[in-house]
Amino acid sequence: METHARTGDWRTSTLGTAILQSRFRTLNRPATPFELMDDALSYYRENFKPLFRISLWVYLVPIIFSLLLLVPIVYLGATSTDGSFAALALDYLGLFLMLPYWIVAPVVQAAFTTLAFRMLAVGEPITLSALWARLKPRLLTLALNQLLAMLALSGVYLLLAVGYFVFLVVASIIIVLGAAGGSGTLALTIYAILALAITILTLVLAAMISVWFVILPQIVVLEDRVDAINAFARAFALVRPNFKHAVLSCLAFWGVQAVLLLSVMVLLSLILGIIIGIIAIYADPEQIFTRWWLSINQLYESLSYIAYMFVMPAMYMTSILLYFDLRYRSEGLDIYEVLQRGEG
Repeated sequence: METHARTGDWRTSTLGTAILQSRFRTLNRPATPFELMDDALSYYRENFKPLFRISLWVYLVPIIFSLLLLVPIVYLGATSTDGSFAALALDYLGLFLMLPYWIVAPVVQAAFTTLAFRMLAVGEPITLSALWARLKPRLLTLALNQLLAMLALSGVYLLLAVGYFVFLVVASIIIVLGAAGGSGTLALTIYAILALAITILTLVLAAMISVWFVILPQIVVLEDRVDAINAFARAFALVRPNFKHAVLSCLAFWGVQAVLLLSVMVLLSLILGIIIGIIAIYADPEQIFTRWWLSINQLYESLSYIAYMFVMPAMYMTSILLYFDLRYRSEGLDIYEVLQRGEG
């Protein structure tokens, strides 16, 4: 197969297959969590338009909905001096109405991004109709699989959250009793250390649980012979031999996602803070917050959707690359040959 090499800063792209290779030789050998994360971000950067377009299709609905909801909330804020109860009820109603969409949307974006990865590899144009045509035969299987996964994870995460809360409460009681006759500063320091340790332990446990589910959309979408139930066994077969690597990858992905989202959210907060500060020059800040806090919150929610729209494609790419990496480790998968044949 003829290829044409293009060199950039430190990456080399194989244009014939659109599979991008980095200094880490993407998907040509087992990769570390850092290498997977680096390649996911680079792949997103170099295929930004089609991957962002998918994210735009998914997030356009909540963005438009939240902006439309902003209009009556602003009106109620303008006609009320106490942060109208009606505006608060409208805000919660909007969250309730969007809940079914948010149950479905992440799964659809994960599936579309996975299919786009395969289509880009063979040079196929990415359109909504083309993606839907490929997803439609597997949609029911994907929906059932993700429903079962959501039920399982909800129960486990609930137990994990209760355990986390109980540990924090117990730590608080111990520290308070210990500080009764000693230094409050020392007690607070010990509590902060314990809380950090408990938080880290909880995150590790969450990763150890989630790692069995994170590649399910890729399995269902790419492996046609796998049904909704057998997908769990397939995920177990891929993760179990490489459990430590998969957990570390999951933690690395969460860490980078948290940094990216926190950075974007801080930027949005600074922008809103500057706007509010300018307005406060000409009006009473307390009165502004009292009357307009729901409107500000709704606007921040709309901007948050925009932030997620930009960040999430790279996060889904990490799951896709982890899936292929686990297949490489377990099966010696030749990804180039498989993608050229159009197989999963």
